[in-house]
Amino acid sequence: MKYLYILKIFLLIINYIKCTTLPNIYNVIGPFPIGEREEIYDTLESYGGIFNIPIGDNTTYPSELGHNSVVGWSTYNWSVPGSFQMEWSSSINWSFYDMPFGWEVYLWYAYVIGDFTATSPSSNYIINCTDIRTFYIQSQSNPTKIYEFSGDFFAYGNGQQIIYLNQGEQYRIYLKMLSSTRVYGTAFSQFNCNLIPIKDRISIIETESLIPDIVSGILASQYGSITLLNSGEMDLTNGVNIGMVQNSTSDQLFEINTILNTSLTNILVGQRFSIPFEISIKDDIIINNNNNNNNNNNNNNNNNNNNNNNNNNNNNNNNNNNNNNNNNNQLSCPLNLEIQVSIVDENGLINSFYTSIAFNCTEFTNAFLYTFLDFDQTVQYAMLLSPMNQCGLNENLCNVMVATHGFLGVTRDPSWFAQFQRQENLWTVMPTGRTNCGYDWASSSRLNVFYSVQSLVSSLPGVPTSQKQFYRTDSSKILFIGHSMGGMGCWNLLVRQGDLALGGACASGFPKLSMYISYETSPGFSYIDQTLKALLMISIEENNVDIISSNLVGLKLMARYGENDTVVNPYHSRRIVRMVAEQSQDENAVIVSEVPNENHYFPGILTDSYMQAYYNSLTSIPPIPKTITISTLNPSGTGPRANILILQLSIPFRLAKIKLTQVYDSNGDLIWYLNTQNVKRFAITPEPVRTEFPTTLVIDNKQQFSNQYFYPQYHFENIIPQQQRSNQKNWTINSDNSNWIQNEKNPSTYGPIRQIFESTIKIVYGTASQNNQTITQAKQAAIYINNFWNNYGRGSVTIFSDQQYIEQLSNQDTSCSENLILIGNSNENLITNKYIIRSDVSFNQDNSFFIGGQDGYLFQGDGIGIAFLMPNKCGGNLILVIAGTDSLGLDNALHSIPQRSGDITGPDFIVTGPDFRGKGYGGIISAGYWDNYYKLSDSNFYISEITN
Repeated sequence: MKYLYILKIFLLIINYIKCTTLPNIYNVIGPFPIGEREEIYDTLESYGGIFNIPIGDNTTYPSELGHNSVVGWSTYNWSVPGSFQMEWSSSINWSFYDMPFGWEVYLWYAYVIGDFTATSPSSNYIINCTDIRTFYIQSQSNPTKIYEFSGDFFAYGNGQQIIYLNQGEQYRIYLKMLSSTRVYGTAFSQFNCNLIPIKDRISIIETESLIPDIVSGILASQYGSITLLNSGEMDLTNGVNIGMVQNSTSDQLFEINTILNTSLTNILVGQRFSIPFEISIKDDIIINNNNNNNNNNNNNNNNNNNNNNNNNNNNNNNNNNNNNNNNNNQLSCPLNLEIQVSIVDENGLINSFYTSIAFNCTEFTNAFLYTFLDFDQTVQYAMLLSPMNQCGLNENLCNVMVATHGFLGVTRDPSWFAQFQRQENLWTVMPTGRTNCGYDWASSSRLNVFYSVQSLVSSLPGVPTSQKQFYRTDSSKILFIGHSMGGMGCWNLLVRQGDLALGGACASGFPKLSMYISYETSPGFSYIDQTLKALLMISIEENNVDIISSNLVGLKLMARYGENDTVVNPYHSRRIVRMVAEQSQDENAVIVSEVPNENHYFPGILTDSYMQAYYNSLTSIPPIPKTITISTLNPSGTGPRANILILQLSIPFRLAKIKLTQVYDSNGDLIWYLNTQNVKRFAITPEPVRTEFPTTLVIDNKQQFSNQYFYPQYHFENIIPQQQRSNQKNWTINSDNSNWIQNEKNPSTYGPIRQIFESTIKIVYGTASQNNQTITQAKQAAIYINNFWNNYGRGSVTIFSDQQYIEQLSNQDTSCSENLILIGNSNENLITNKYIIRSDVSFNQDNSFFIGGQDGYLFQGDGIGIAFLMPNKCGGNLILVIAGTDSLGLDNALHSIPQRSGDITGPDFIVTGPDFRGKGYGGIISAGYWDNYYKLSDSNFYISEITN
């Protein structure tokens, strides 16, 4: 027995020795400065690039963060393979830099490089690196074979990717390590990488599994999702099927139905793909257990009668009737949803994989998790706290409080949701913004907020069918609150959707990211002039609160913060307060709660008695001020204010304004005087309903309109030709809401490039090239985009080759209802060639291209890339084309696509030069915004012919 035990230990040791492990000895070069959200910049490219310079020698390289202006190589032996930490305090006095610059000086990057050998049998491996932006693995036997990966920068747990390693071969891993001031508040940074051999064709990313809570015995909502990783060696092209594990408890209780047509789903090798599904309780199941006392007397959840007798009481669009039809169906925990995933391999054999997801059980009186379909048909979640009263029977129905979390805030973490108290007549919705860091509550995060609210209104999660009439909800009356990044989100939502606002309480927020952490230390800015810089910054300026803060006039607002806040200095909140007061001409326009001796967060910052009294005072939408200016930089992200909705700008991405002045004439009739700036089209919305609408509109002091022309039946258009150099205006009533949308920029297609991620997306890579390497690169580019969208935004994309997409269109033409990302130019991608007529870009046979027609600007030569937007054939969705004159050009264009909020390399179009990876912004050849007809605009365009 003793010898058998020793033999087992020996075999374990041998097995451990055979396991492939990542290195723990590293050569490190750095630090080099980098700017906030400056994704592309690498000074080492000027000396040959990290893959070509000597590793670990005595060479030094210039850096602002080094003694004598240089940094060199250092060697570290770390205790845990695949992990590393650094903050450079032994060689850098950070406080010395901090004095003139602020905490943006803590932003740096370095390369951490180590070698390892694949000792396990040849196979695919799952590799996952957290707290890292980008890393590479290079074969030492074939140094030209370099694989690039996106890291899981915010450690969400969904950064798994695939690499095939040959047994006995040596590899080198290059990790581009970036600091994050917002994560650590210092110059500290770290990473952790795992490398695991995998034999399964499919791996289930269990950290991404999502199902609703069980609330007082019923499913809170009907949606769930699982995320798969194709960890095999071949693409999955025969579809995926999911169902309950046969004969399991789940199989007895539940049915699940996929929302996508998964029989047509492709999952490419290395692609992460989320499968949304609907969950329902089987009709013939009656569950008897000890949880029938899960009740809430305040909300009549103790239902002893059969709900089927009360179905006529449901006045909402109930999506989860199947979950709630039988009062005897009281689910209880512990309970798991046991799912079987099946694929058909290339030999026609069925392969099955399994996962088990634990339900969380709670009561209706507690905060609970509900799931919903978001704008891109992925399943997302929000936390929800029910109102104390049965306010659905009131004249005003139940209303909504939206609470936006801070940076790295986990919505389902009790440290966030447990602080909130139930409100008398308000549902409290706590959205995710898609992820813990989200997009600073801009773009996709902002949409996520309103889809979570709409799901609440349409399905009333957690409410039994017979009780839904008591909780009917009005989504047009929202109280916005938030803290830190969520405080900025609170201001952001208010300034864009003010007509929905009962009021707002924004705690410890800031007006814009570029003020919170300055962009001015970005090395790439040193290479460009103010014209290009302005065009780049405009792509994120629409997310700034201050520039359109006139929309806040007349709203009920509170700014709250700790007097000694060292994370978000009170200066930020005070600026918003000052600007709103100035534009209101009222020094008390914003209630200020500056709490003495408190820092960034303190107990009760959003929930103490002072705040509760404020919330209780907000019972109705405030009236339109006598005078207000409605502002926007981009109609795609701005709703109506004072019932005025700006639909189109005369010059895109320049500030547009409409100044409204309300006057009563001698007959007591209300007249609206409207003065416009840079507005091409606007409308008057019938909602919110006002006590009085104007009998007459006077636009720009000369044109009168005496009827109520409400949107969407009518809108107003300035018909002065765009090319006419004049500030004269000629307004007309327009009842056409189809032709102009098909042919001109509209809120759904206004751009910039980041708007591609605000709808359902499909990626189509080209196969028309005669070069197999080009096709392979395009395919890998598609996987790269899918995976970073999955990581940063919990997105999921179906990927097709151009030939597969043509076949799909022949079966079902979905092209008018989805955004497309096309990889490859019109010579390389059949779909690009099909739709390029909608663009002001044209490609030549040698892959060079024109912008602005054949007499316009020609871009040719090695290493030139382009990414540009164009409308689809119906005008309601966007197409993003990514292409290059060669492999380097395509790669550079791919890396210009914004991955996070604050990335500024995404106007409507961008042309990158061969030194883009080295110079960053300084490697941009051209950039700009299309005019309203998607043509080149001389007023919004930049070109550089020399970038180095």
